[in-house]
Amino acid sequence: MRISLGSWHPNERFFTAVLLVTSVLQTYAASTSFPRRGIAASAQTKTSNSPRAAVVANQETCEQPRFVDWALWEHGCLAERNVCIDQGTFIVFQDKVKPGKNFTGTQLFDTGGAFYNVPGFMDNLKGTKTPFRQPMFRTNTHRDPPDVLDPVFDKCSMPLIWWPWWPFNAGDFTLASAAPLHAMLQEGIVDRNIKFTPVLDGYRMPEYIDWELQPFSNHKVETLEDMSSRERAGARCYDTILLCKPHGLWNRRPDWMKQAWHHFLKFGDFGQQIVEHYRKHLPVISKSEGTFKVAFIERHHKRRIENYDELLEWCNTKLQLPAGSHFKEVSCVPLNLDHADRYLQTLAEMQTVDVLVGSHGAGLINHMFMRKGTSFLEIVPCGFDDPFHDDSFQVPARVQNFQFGFKLSIVSPMLCSRSQAELGDPDVLSKDEWVRGSFLRDQDVTVDVSSLEDVFQRIFSLNSSSEAYVNATLARPDFAILRQ
Repeated sequence: MRISLGSWHPNERFFTAVLLVTSVLQTYAASTSFPRRGIAASAQTKTSNSPRAAVVANQETCEQPRFVDWALWEHGCLAERNVCIDQGTFIVFQDKVKPGKNFTGTQLFDTGGAFYNVPGFMDNLKGTKTPFRQPMFRTNTHRDPPDVLDPVFDKCSMPLIWWPWWPFNAGDFTLASAAPLHAMLQEGIVDRNIKFTPVLDGYRMPEYIDWELQPFSNHKVETLEDMSSRERAGARCYDTILLCKPHGLWNRRPDWMKQAWHHFLKFGDFGQQIVEHYRKHLPVISKSEGTFKVAFIERHHKRRIENYDELLEWCNTKLQLPAGSHFKEVSCVPLNLDHADRYLQTLAEMQTVDVLVGSHGAGLINHMFMRKGTSFLEIVPCGFDDPFHDDSFQVPARVQNFQFGFKLSIVSPMLCSRSQAELGDPDVLSKDEWVRGSFLRDQDVTVDVSSLEDVFQRIFSLNSSSEAYVNATLARPDFAILRQ
């Protein structure tokens, strides 16, 4: 159809002319093959040392990650392909998120109710337990950043992205995240070319996350927020990403799976492999050959052992080794675990300890880093002796019995003191039902020396034998569980 401009209103002629000129320019631009990323971005692409060029060059020489797609669901994961991540937002290059005929929705993954603890605050305060925001997915458009407009999908690393439950507590992180992710490697579901990528809502990553996961990956552990920053050099677009909600202490396996929450998990292997990874970097801590070493975890603010000094003195002066023991002397020492950045020091210390003693708490997770055939004693305050709480330390230890778990439950109210939180201002506390359990957990206790001596005699009877421990607990269900 022929268009005549003469018969139109002047304004109509003006706007039509603009449209025609724009169309001509667009046609010319297409014919000269200008890159979609713009002229400045094109110059960067041609620079051999640019982040984009580095990603392109690496594709030809790298060892690409491998994973078993059909088995991901058993571990709470799914794979998405051709995805860029910009400032925490997932940009998906697939028709299912593009407006139009094939659009199915943009909620591609649900975090399953995962929550985190606000760092620096007690876990039972109002607002400490905070749910993660659901991840945002969208299609790619012409308004995307330059590296997303013309993406190079990195095939050399594969981010495994997850929303860790209670990540700012070292014990909970190990049981709910690190051990389940380690299990995926053990089972061959993923390999070392995975890139561990926790979502932490903008908080800086605690050192122990890096220390626990780096031994199992060829790539740097980075938070999603850091990895997807526009200021970051390197890839932000990936051939494949994994989105996960690992099955662990908090995210239990669905009932229909008919599997325990710790199914697949190998806590003993996990701890020993971490020690081996760092062994050549561990500081030397002297221990005389033939010394039976007991470490008592110190706590200064809650869950204190009120007669701590008395127990330490008794252990050093009164604890008797059994006749015929290969040990020659006893050394009982205080152990301070308040400094989470002394990771190598703690690992080295654990390698010298024969029995670790402490109140229920994150410090006891360090039993995983002790030598095979050693033991730990968990002291549980009045009213807190619930089978659910055994999942923190007793159950993980019995998966492989590398270390032998014992529990001393305090049942006499005379030996327990109410927690400071319960005695304080009730208006600062969360109204969640579980908070009452935290009052019980955070009590201070007094430990009877005779109970402690009974535990040590049972430990001596095992002679560091895993088989002896298993047989003893089968013959006497209360062998590893004492009450006072």
